[in-house]
Amino acid sequence: MKGRSRSVPALLALLVTSSVWANPHRLDDSLSHTVPPNLQMEWLPLEASRSQAPGMEAWVVVNVRIDTREWVGRSGRVYMALPRDEASTIEAVWTTQGRMQPGRLVSGDRTLVYAGTIRGATLEDQFKVRLRSNPDWQGRSRRLNFHFEFDAD
Repeated sequence: MKGRSRSVPALLALLVTSSVWANPHRLDDSLSHTVPPNLQMEWLPLEASRSQAPGMEAWVVVNVRIDTREWVGRSGRVYMALPRDEASTIEAVWTTQGRMQPGRLVSGDRTLVYAGTIRGATLEDQFKVRLRSNPDWQGRSRRLNFHFEFDAD
């Protein structure tokens, strides 16, 4: 038991220290753009087995261009983040051309898109993104504020 009680404080110290190191830096992705620049969410087909509306969906291509000049030569992780939407939960699922990782993201979270050493002044890829929302999607025009963050090792 003595060995166990000594390892718990050490583990807690490690967890506290690790959380201090996690310091996300917002990256400039202002040169990224979507094709088309504006899109229309469309209702998903109603299935006979469902008792409620299935939600809405849209597809978009995102040409991602992230300014990484400040981090060249540094090792770390790049995350894509989407703040929680006040009206509806949004899910994004994407594929890439291979420079970054494909993935899935729900509003209010962030997910890993790149891990390793930053090798150049920009990190670029093309995402093919499917956006889905619950049937409570409201409004004709809404901006989704995706952004990228870097956690240095």
